[in-house]
Amino acid sequence: MLNIAFFWHMHQPYYRDPLSGEYSLPWVRLHACKGYYDMISLLEEYPAIRQTFNLVPSLLRQLNDYARGEAQDIFLDHTRKPAEELSPEEKKFILGNFFLGHPETMVKPYPAYWALFKKRGVKVPEEQWNDLLRHFTLQDFRDLQVWFNLTWFGHRAREKKESVRELLLKGRIFTESDKAILLQAQSEIIQELIPLYQSMLAKGQAEITTSPFYHPILPLLIDWTAASRSMPKVSLPGSFSHPEDAEVQIQKAVEYHQYLWGCQPTGMWPSEGSVCPELIPLARKAGIRWMASDEGILFRSLSGDTARHRLYRPYRVKFQGAEVTMVFRDRNLSDLIGFTYAKNPPQAAASDLLTHLKNIQKSQPDDPSRLVLIALDGENPWEYYPDGGRDFLRELYEKLSNHPALQTVKISKFLETYPPQETLDSLYTGSWIEQNFRIWIGSPEDNQAWDCLRRTRTFLEKAPGKSQNFPATAWQSAWDEIYIAEGSDWFWWYGDDFTSDNDQEFDRLFRSHLSHVHLLLQSPVPDYLQTPITLSHEVKPSVEPVGLLSPVLDGQITHFYEWQEAGYFARRYYHSSMHRTEGFISGFYFGFDLQHLYFRLDPILREPNHLQGLQFHIHFSHPRECQIIFPVQFPKGGEQFFTFVKSFTGSSQPTDRFTTICSDQIIELSIPFAALQLQPSQRVDFFLQIQKEDLKLERYPRSGYLSLVIPDQDFESTLWQV
Repeated sequence: MLNIAFFWHMHQPYYRDPLSGEYSLPWVRLHACKGYYDMISLLEEYPAIRQTFNLVPSLLRQLNDYARGEAQDIFLDHTRKPAEELSPEEKKFILGNFFLGHPETMVKPYPAYWALFKKRGVKVPEEQWNDLLRHFTLQDFRDLQVWFNLTWFGHRAREKKESVRELLLKGRIFTESDKAILLQAQSEIIQELIPLYQSMLAKGQAEITTSPFYHPILPLLIDWTAASRSMPKVSLPGSFSHPEDAEVQIQKAVEYHQYLWGCQPTGMWPSEGSVCPELIPLARKAGIRWMASDEGILFRSLSGDTARHRLYRPYRVKFQGAEVTMVFRDRNLSDLIGFTYAKNPPQAAASDLLTHLKNIQKSQPDDPSRLVLIALDGENPWEYYPDGGRDFLRELYEKLSNHPALQTVKISKFLETYPPQETLDSLYTGSWIEQNFRIWIGSPEDNQAWDCLRRTRTFLEKAPGKSQNFPATAWQSAWDEIYIAEGSDWFWWYGDDFTSDNDQEFDRLFRSHLSHVHLLLQSPVPDYLQTPITLSHEVKPSVEPVGLLSPVLDGQITHFYEWQEAGYFARRYYHSSMHRTEGFISGFYFGFDLQHLYFRLDPILREPNHLQGLQFHIHFSHPRECQIIFPVQFPKGGEQFFTFVKSFTGSSQPTDRFTTICSDQIIELSIPFAALQLQPSQRVDFFLQIQKEDLKLERYPRSGYLSLVIPDQDFESTLWQV
């Protein structure tokens, strides 16, 4: 018999604005009606299925606020307002934000909603918003108010709420009464949610575990120099070592778990699977018996044999006399659910997962203590399944319920029955992503955010409390703001790795929490918290240029060494906290000889109709502004050329056409330094953008620029000496 543990991690950042008291983003409310409700409610139909849910306390606090009617968010305010009373700015907000969701599965399947999306356009330049308002009627805005909320109802909510099904069938020309009915159904689902988890907990079908309260990266709180263990060359922003904060985050989580569920949590998912040896005593002190992380952490912790079969068992980990158990997820199986199966027929996807599990079962000794841990985000993947994951999960649960050699288990119960027999000599320090902390620390934006946190925390520690007679509640609130700002999500969105439609709002919220520390203690907010962190900055390429080039501009990879001396920028994963968007290029090369600048772009193949009208813009921003512009796809048999455009104080003036470009397997081009008016030893800043007319679709890097220095006659000899 092979034991399978599904470990669903449910998490959202803390969206409450400390100054207004309002939730600035709606994702707790909307995910409650989809992933959170679907995942627990579906178990009602499959009593043989056992699962573990990791519910982050800061998420549960927000769910409770909504359930009690004490939470308001700006999206809900814009939904409730009668369409006739919407101001122009409120209408712009709705047009800009009420299509948020994966378009292919949450907008396009609904003809009326899709028509409104096409009417608005993918993205709208700032100068076109006022004109766009004239094309939308009051009925359009009311329909949008309904559709944005309606499409976030998951499959279980639709099955259980007749009013939701009726509105889906109606599809358009919604009334204010329809909107009220929908919001009432939404409120009912949220109120049912925590009692439903409590019911499954009482039945023994579900286990609930916790994470540190505001989801911080614990090793970085303990001492952010821990990042250098897996990233020896990382740039760190000064010194920060506060294991006491890590201890508070864990203890607060345990206390809230006891308050809400009436029992002590035995298991914990450390935020982002981030672990280090120093975490073990803190977890054990709080009563945590086991933790989970990624297989990459295990394989880097093992000494000697790192065979695959060693993944499927629990381990003891010890540090300074303390001990906890650890289990490690099968990354491949987890990622198949998170990223791959959404694109495949549900029956085939479920069968494929079952085949993997049976192969693992056959490859293992006949040992009842074998455990396959499938751990992943329990909310975001379902946006990308056409039916919200309904048919895949039903098919999977049905097969597992009746399989003679596979059984699902709760992790704590399994570990009680089969405690670990092996001990890891040392626990590797890292996270589930690349087994390091690159996402959260090291980039200019990340480091600036950490520095803001460090400076504000130092201010709070040194603030003259007793002499000012501040009430205890002010001190506690100020420390809570520090703990909120320690959350991982703020740092996730800083830097060039991930982006969302709400980057600026995440930045504002982060600085607001830190600013509130000063306001609570009646101190002026310092300038460093009033300046946005998400500003343009130099981004380091994946590879720096290391020599002169002499490529053949034929649109082919002529030979292996053709671009070996060039710099290279690899496309980052954009859009959301877990989804891998496709992009238009996998990356691009850049380099030079003594007279020319060279670029090579490596396109990702797309259907020709998807590329119609798209153009590449290589934008130079320093020492002077100018652009190279050419189509993403050249007309078959047509002349290939790029346009060089000089910009003068906001206006653009085409100056020349160059035929030194070839597009085939790859795109290769060159332009003389003289045309760019660049001199040896000058630094030039640039970025690559994909546009459709004035609409900017993608930018590489997302929020900054790359730099290079124009070579002089001594370039190669200087490089050789270095």
